Amino acid sequence: MKTTSEVFSSQRRIKKYSLEKIARDLHIKKEYLEALEAGDWQNLPEPPFVKGFIKSYAAYLGLDPSHMTALYRREYDEKKYPSKAVIRRPKKIVFTYNKLLTITIFAVVFTFVGYLTVQYLSLLSAPKLEIYAPQDDSTTSIPYVVISGQTQKDAQVAIEGMFVPIDEVGNFSYQLELKDGQNIIEIIASKRLSPKSKATRTIRLVR
Repeated sequence: MKTTSEVFSSQRRIKKYSLEKIARDLHIKKEYLEALEAGDWQNLPEPPFVKGFIKSYAAYLGLDPSHMTALYRREYDEKKYPSKAVIRRPKKIVFTYNKLLTITIFAVVFTFVGYLTVQYLSLLSAPKLEIYAPQDDSTTSIPYVVISGQTQKDAQVAIEGMFVPIDEVGNFSYQLELKDGQNIIEIIASKRLSPKSKATRTIRLVR
């Protein structure tokens, strides 16, 4: 049975499409498409985004998106090998009572101060917002676009005023329909009491 990368590469060559054209049409970076066709999972984003890329790529090439994502899951899981634990002999360390008490107090105070500092800075700072796809200022003939990115896990993300779900580490992916002509897409990440982070993507739909 062919692998995910082999199916994509073979079908693209049958269609006689270049990676540059597909990258423009799907708003997916060319290096991500190259990694998909090479089975190079290490150079791709988190699995939720890879699945989104695979669905869009499969539909573009006339393949079954469900079959291709199932093929990817099987291949990706096969590459998850447990790492070998390194066994080291513990060194014998002798602590006096006063030394142990001093270290404990210092550790507690340092941890508490560090926690307060992190919480304070987190309240004052806007949440991180990184957009993986689509690329800004691009043109497509497909009437929809998959918007994917990452923010902080305690933030909320709204795309064109619609709140979208994020996973436990802040990843999100959302498919948005495009109108003819220029589409200016606004993505906002927000947290309570913090400034908002904003990103825009301009996509032109030409049929």
